Amino acid sequence: MPAPALSERDLTVLRSFARRIDPSDAGAHNNLGVLYYQKGLIEEAIGEFARALELDSKMQVAQTNLEIAYRDSGHYDRRVAELREAARARPKDRTARWELGRAYATVGRHDEAVVQFEALLVHHPNDVPTLIQLGLSDKARGRLDTASEWLSKA
Repeated sequence: MPAPALSERDLTVLRSFARRIDPSDAGAHNNLGVLYYQKGLIEEAIGEFARALELDSKMQVAQTNLEIAYRDSGHYDRRVAELREAARARPKDRTARWELGRAYATVGRHDEAVVQFEALLVHHPNDVPTLIQLGLSDKARGRLDTASEWLSKA
């Protein structure tokens, strides 16, 4: 169910709140994104989650929130295309490939997620979060033995 339309007063309050957050605080940007999302302002929410990740690329809650907002906005294909380009341009960049793998996993494209996570291991062979994601993706694909192997390495 879509969020109810916001009144001009509600928008004014939201804008005032947005102006008062610390621009260098990733948590504040994530929280503002959640507020925007709850009010149905998906594009604004995406912007705040992305800003939180610019400030703290390891903030998993912002990453998850961004994935949910993209999925719910119908713009997930755009997000995947952006991440694919970033991973292509910077093949050793953990963040771009990680986010692409997570994006694929979020929408159930586990075969493609595994490709990205395995590519990450080439440059980051002992990356525990990547090993865990490989285990989860293989579990989702019904490959329980392989999933167990990945998880035991983590």
